[in-house]
Amino acid sequence: MYALSRLEEDGLMILCASPVYPTSQPDYRPGARLTFEVLEVDASSLKRLVGKTETFGTDPQQLPFIGKLVSLDHCTSTVVALSRLRHKPAMRGVIVIERMIDLRDPGQTEN
Repeated sequence: MYALSRLEEDGLMILCASPVYPTSQPDYRPGARLTFEVLEVDASSLKRLVGKTETFGTDPQQLPFIGKLVSLDHCTSTVVALSRLRHKPAMRGVIVIERMIDLRDPGQTEN
């Protein structure tokens, strides 16, 4: 479980959805897909980002990454952590990773 945030132009990370549950092992290499589930009630900000490329963050220990939210669709949840909430609508999202960024070194934007 993690929170999904996006980087604003002023450098602040703004929460998009929390909690978010990964459905695959996180892989941040270019071209990889980050798949996750979220309750629909927690996904209102994400709905506005479908089809857009943003700088996202999932964890304070993980470098932010540039990615495109390619889909956010209703689903029947498969995440164990949501098993007691199966009666609530869930959504599955997919972000395609473009690249990692290091905000500490403005001259170094790719890993």
